[in-house]
Amino acid sequence: MNEHMRLKLMLIDGERKTDAGAKELSRRDLGKKERRTRIVNAAYDLLREAGVDALSVIKVAERARVSPATVYNLFGTKGAILAQVFDQDLKAFTTVVGRARAADALDHIFKAISIAAGLYKEDPGFYRAIMHMRPNQADPDLYAAMRAPRIEFWRGMIHKAGEEGLLRRDANSGILSVLATQIASGVLAEWVSGVISADQLERETSYGFAVILMQYATPKGAKKLAPRIAALEKALAQYSRRRA
Repeated sequence: MNEHMRLKLMLIDGERKTDAGAKELSRRDLGKKERRTRIVNAAYDLLREAGVDALSVIKVAERARVSPATVYNLFGTKGAILAQVFDQDLKAFTTVVGRARAADALDHIFKAISIAAGLYKEDPGFYRAIMHMRPNQADPDLYAAMRAPRIEFWRGMIHKAGEEGLLRRDANSGILSVLATQIASGVLAEWVSGVISADQLERETSYGFAVILMQYATPKGAKKLAPRIAALEKALAQYSRRRA
């Protein structure tokens, strides 16, 4: 288990203990919150252990030691449970990335991609399971939980690169973050389907990000991005020749 996976699981475990120790709520509300936490934790653990096929309301209820009716009453849909699972994992991932050392904001962006790829490699069953359930408008809870926070995560990192003078002032972090999320989602879909490895996912995602950021880079930022793009193009070309 790599250091980032170990830290992520430690953070999630810490959050669970914090939730379990909450005392400021009424006894009724505390009981409700505790049941919700158990249900989310059960879904998270089932996804990690057995994948998406194990994630039925009945199995989640059994693991959480509640009735299926309680699951429906507290969440309504399986998508709402998964939204909370994804939120729990994203919060831990964001903290892991925040603690990672990076030379500057651009380097931090690519460090985040590398950390994500490493987590996918360490725990493919969980991430393939949760990403396989691709959000759509028919499941608004899951759609909102998976798309909007990811866009906001990249928006913050891209905005920071602008603050450090690595991107021009006309770089719109909102638009660029949407585009970055689309790139990441497209590459991730190929990994989920088993078409590419986690290492290739990192290379392709990094290249896509580098290319769009280069369009708005200042001379200082371009000096950092140009060698990265050249190295990634070389690696991607070698990969294509091996696949041919």
